[in-house]
This record gives sequence, C-alpha cells and structure tokens, in this order.
Amino acid sequence: MKNIYIYVLLPAILLAAFLFTPGTGYFSSMQQLAEKHKRVAAEKAAAKAADDARRADIEKKAAEDAKRRQEQREAEEKAKEQKKVKEHEDAMKQLRDETAKYTAEADAYQKETNSLELQLNDLRNQKEKSNREVFELSKQVELAKVSRRNAELEIQRMVDIVAQKVGASSFAAMPPPPAPKK
Repeated sequence: MKNIYIYVLLPAILLAAFLFTPGTGYFSSMQQLAEKHKRVAAEKAAAKAADDARRADIEKKAAEDAKRRQEQREAEEKAKEQKKVKEHEDAMKQLRDETAKYTAEADAYQKETNSLELQLNDLRNQKEKSNREVFELSKQVELAKVSRRNAELEIQRMVDIVAQKVGASSFAAMPPPPAPKK
C-alpha cells in the first residue's frame, strides 16, 4: 500500500495542489492566460481599429487627392481643348481673311491683265495696220520707181528715135565748116 500512496495518492495530491493553488495553479494560470488573451485581442482590435481608421483616413485623403488631381487634369485638358479650338478658329479666320485678300488681289490683277491684253491687242492691230500702210507705201514707192524707170526708158527710146529721125533728116546735118580764110 505504500506503493499506492507513492504512485497514486502523491501524484493526485500534487496534481490537485497544482490545479487548485490560488495565484499559481493551473486554473488560475488559465484564467490569467485567458485574460491576457482577451487583453491582447482587445489591444489587437484597438490597434486594428486605429490602423483601419488611419488607413481609412489615408484612403480618404488619397481619394480626395485623386479627385482633386482628376479635376485639375480635366480643367487643364478643358483649357487645352479650348486653347486648341481658339487657335483653330483664329487660324481659320486668318485663312478666310487671307483668302479674301488674295481673291481681291487676284480679281484686281485679272482686271488689269484683261485691260493690258486689250491694249496689247489694240497695239498689235495698230502695228499690223501700220505695217500694211508701210507695205502699201513701199509698194507705191516701188511702183513709182518702176514707172519712173519705165518713163526714163521711154524717154530715152523716144530721144533715140527722134535722134535717128533728126539724124536722117537734112535739118540735122551741119553745114560744112567754112573754109578757113586765108
């Protein structure tokens, strides 16, 4: 029986002392451990809540910043688009003005060209008329020269004929020269 005390009762007593000792026993340690776990869980929950609040605040700030940047970007894009539209309208207005200006200049130059072409045609007609007159006058001069030459030849022929007739007549014979006086 002594063995029973040693093998069964002593371990049961020690086990009961271990389990039920206030402050250092198993159950009190389990209570302390449970409280510690609750405290750690509460601290983790508080830390997680603080972290979530901080994260939510950061996300809120990031969302606000992103929204602000998006609005700024949209405003810049809108300003750029308005600037492009204004530049396009200015360029189109300038092109229309230049087109009108150059069209007016082209019309003025066309009128001047038409006027100069009419003058050129008049001058060509005058030149042709002058050339015809010069040709006619040259023709008349040549005809007059031919007529004059023909008249001179006719006069020479007539003079030759008259000279032959007069030479054949007695009137044309010269009396012999008088004898020299001695």
